[in-house]
Amino acid sequence: MPGQRWTILAVLFAVRAATGFQFQSVGSAASMLMQDLAMDYSQIGMLLGAYLLPGVIVAFPAGVLGQRFRDKTLGLAGLLLMAVSGVMLGASGDFTMALVARLIGGVGATIVALVATKMTTDWFDSREIVLAMSILQVSWPFGAMLALPIQAYIAQLWGWPAVMISGALCAGAALCAFAFVSEPSEQKQRTVVDRSMLPGGVLVPVLVAGTVFGAMNLACVLFFSYAPVLMVAQGSSSTAAASLTSLAIWFTILAIPSGGYLVHRSGRPIAAIVVCSLIAASALALFVAEVHPTISCMVFGVFVGPLSGAILSLPSKVLAPRDRAVGFGVFYTCFYALMAVGPLAAGYLQDIWGSSAALIAGAALLVAAPLLSLAFEFLSKPYRHAELNHDAELRAAVRAGARPVPLTPSAPARSHRAP
Repeated sequence: MPGQRWTILAVLFAVRAATGFQFQSVGSAASMLMQDLAMDYSQIGMLLGAYLLPGVIVAFPAGVLGQRFRDKTLGLAGLLLMAVSGVMLGASGDFTMALVARLIGGVGATIVALVATKMTTDWFDSREIVLAMSILQVSWPFGAMLALPIQAYIAQLWGWPAVMISGALCAGAALCAFAFVSEPSEQKQRTVVDRSMLPGGVLVPVLVAGTVFGAMNLACVLFFSYAPVLMVAQGSSSTAAASLTSLAIWFTILAIPSGGYLVHRSGRPIAAIVVCSLIAASALALFVAEVHPTISCMVFGVFVGPLSGAILSLPSKVLAPRDRAVGFGVFYTCFYALMAVGPLAAGYLQDIWGSSAALIAGAALLVAAPLLSLAFEFLSKPYRHAELNHDAELRAAVRAGARPVPLTPSAPARSHRAP
């Protein structure tokens, strides 16, 4: 049903937005945390990073669990961990407890991101997947932006513990909504297969796609973090630098769904990645060279936006339905690894080579994205119709002794007769 999948996408959007809302809670209450719990800026930074760091370790095991448990079960578990994290953070009396609570929330958010992406692929595969992925991708910044005014108001009225509880309540509301989502009919049953890794020929393209996604996001983080620093060094006021960077962020957020729609209409995500990455890299290079910095910022924001949905749609080209959970586990492991190591490496380059080094590194990452995307195109060609061959694989697995089992206790297992 066309309407059903868009309704489910709306729920998945809300679920992903809850992770952005909770992530922002520490930033919204940073000054109060520093005053009441005697934290310094480095500890606040650790709390911020602790929400993303678990993804490096958790993403792949969560994908493996996705082969054994329903997507809904994993998603509910992730949202429950987020809710527990918010309550623990609100009750924290010192930095150590706050850090543990934040790590628990990060584990839950990683599971939620993986499940939401996998379910979007299941519902929109061979349909409007680029557009759907673009809409899903914008949910995280939407949640973070929504949190800024709401959490600031809550902090003024009831203090920082209430801000953390608001993150728990948001996760709880998302959990209630997520409890009503369903899976596509073709996903109701799957074959038990004793493997926790993708076939080699599929693994490599998924690793490449995850690296492209991580490189694109890292380039955005470097731009939004270091563009104001460079503008101030070039003589701009801190207010003007922050305003211009903020405007570029808004352009990016608007370009994610609108660009995703255009990429969907074109039907050529690889070509879109190549063109948009090279234009965004050129804009970033011109910005560093002080060539019309305002226009360069706007061009960067417009052309980096369509990349999200296009890149997120790549794994669906090679992953059969039964491999999607572990496949997206691999995909997100690459993403989180780059997001964990990349800012540290960029900061090191900034210390050695000066105020523009991190932005040059961001431009280099965007130049690498087309090359990696073309490599994905070449490596994935023999496996493009993996999902079409799923029924044949299922029958072969049955002949080998594997047993189809229902995903839900109420769904009776159907026998699959081999020809």
